[in-house]
Amino acid sequence: MASFNYTTVEGDRIDTLSARFYGGNRGIAIIADANPAVPLDAIFPLGTVLVIPIVEDSRLAPNTDLPPWKR
Repeated sequence: MASFNYTTVEGDRIDTLSARFYGGNRGIAIIADANPAVPLDAIFPLGTVLVIPIVEDSRLAPNTDLPPWKR
């Protein structure tokens, strides 16, 4: 799978990076799975290098099994 490295800046969190790179919170698991050795703290330490996978849009599609208010 293709990916790129991202070096965190002050204030980066996994949810904000997921929104930036994947358009929402569905990318949180993708980032976490690609970086098993990185502790998922509330805020990443400055200069942490993360692997950000490049994924197909279908992996980020909304979960239609859930009611609209839980998507």
